[in-house]
Amino acid sequence: MIGVASVRMGPPRGRRADRGTPAARERRPRPRERVATLAEGAHGRAKSPPRTYVIFEARFAHDLYCAVPTSLPIPDFLTGAAWQYRGTLGKRGFRPPGFKAASAWKAASRDGFYLFSPPRTEE
Repeated sequence: MIGVASVRMGPPRGRRADRGTPAARERRPRPRERVATLAEGAHGRAKSPPRTYVIFEARFAHDLYCAVPTSLPIPDFLTGAAWQYRGTLGKRGFRPPGFKAASAWKAASRDGFYLFSPPRTEE
C-alpha cells in the first residue's frame, strides 16, 4: 500500500521558518533591557531621569539655598528655624537663580543635599 503524504504549506505552526525554534523560546528583551534601550540617547549613553528637589532658603544668610532630592530624607539641619521652605523644583516648579542640575546631582549623591547661591552681580 502506498501512503499518501500530507503536504503542508509553510513552516510548522509555532516555529520560526529560518531556525525551526519554537516561537515561545525566542529571546525577547526583558523589561529592564527595553527601558535601558529606550533611555539611551544618540550617543549610546543612558540618560538619567530628571530629579525633583525640595528647595529651602536660609534665614540667616542672604541668598543661600539648599536643594534636597525628593527621593532622600530631609536633613535635620533644615527642619529648624534657620531655614524656610521655598518650594519644589521640578518641571515647572520654583527655580532660584544659580541652581545647576549637574552640580546638584553630584552633591546630592555624595552628601544628600546641595547648597548653592545665585551668582553675584556687580552694581
